[in-house]
Amino acid sequence: MQTVLVTLITLVAFAANSVLCRWALMDQTIDPLSFSVIRILSGAFTLLILLSIASQNSNNTAKLSPTSLFSKLKSQFSLVSVVSLIVYMFGFSFAYLELGAGLGALVLFVAVQFTMLAAHLISGNKMSLIEWAGCLLSVSGLVYLLMPTSTTNTPDLVSIALMSLAGIGWGIYTLAGKRSSNALLSTTANFGFCSLIVLVFISPWLVVPNSALDISMSEQGFIYAVLSGSVASGVGYSLWYYVVKKLNTVVASIAQLSVPVIATLGGVLLLSEPVTMQFVISSTIILVGISLVLVAPKLKQ
Repeated sequence: MQTVLVTLITLVAFAANSVLCRWALMDQTIDPLSFSVIRILSGAFTLLILLSIASQNSNNTAKLSPTSLFSKLKSQFSLVSVVSLIVYMFGFSFAYLELGAGLGALVLFVAVQFTMLAAHLISGNKMSLIEWAGCLLSVSGLVYLLMPTSTTNTPDLVSIALMSLAGIGWGIYTLAGKRSSNALLSTTANFGFCSLIVLVFISPWLVVPNSALDISMSEQGFIYAVLSGSVASGVGYSLWYYVVKKLNTVVASIAQLSVPVIATLGGVLLLSEPVTMQFVISSTIILVGISLVLVAPKLKQ
């Protein structure tokens, strides 16, 4: 029951990232580069505080020194995790400049699913017919959710490629989390080293006039980015690294297909987007697909 609850919280956090990013970029309160950088830095800062508190409580000692803290983080360094996190963060933000929220979510989480399923199959595992049926049903539900109801413009191929890369990045990041021995420490290390890399690459551009980078940010956009980084990403991803070890790869993959549905619901509540019959039907199809994957292992017993 605890695993189910933590999984649900993390999926809501993932959806919150989509809503916050969509809200910020569509209202043009911040540019995608600034959103990504602030999201990463605020996530790292929040995680460092949480790690310091957790270490102090567990050891009943004084606050960690910077040297001992860095040593702990260095022990959890994973180049694959850091690079995949960067690819996801920046691909996600820049893709939403052109893609509609629904299409972006479809591309992202289908890419995540196929990345994780490919890794699952490559590692020698097999999927039952029921698991395949659940996966296909969930994907078909997402496709139906995002089917155009009227004539639409051809999606921007560059944005689709960026969101696909973001999905692959997140899929790899999730797979790396299954090897984590300490969820909070690993996530803090990933965000911390990700921040260092981003600052190294961004700092030369700080002397360039803002017009060259098309930087624009309001107080509202800054708040959206901080909320996305500190709460939805920092805390949410720590919980995900904690719970993903308890889920098999197929379940972890298929469960994330519920995020676009949750994000759409968030859009209804926060952005006044209408509830359609298409949303109700597709949500039902996706949840049925997820249920099939979840019950498949029990049917084998």
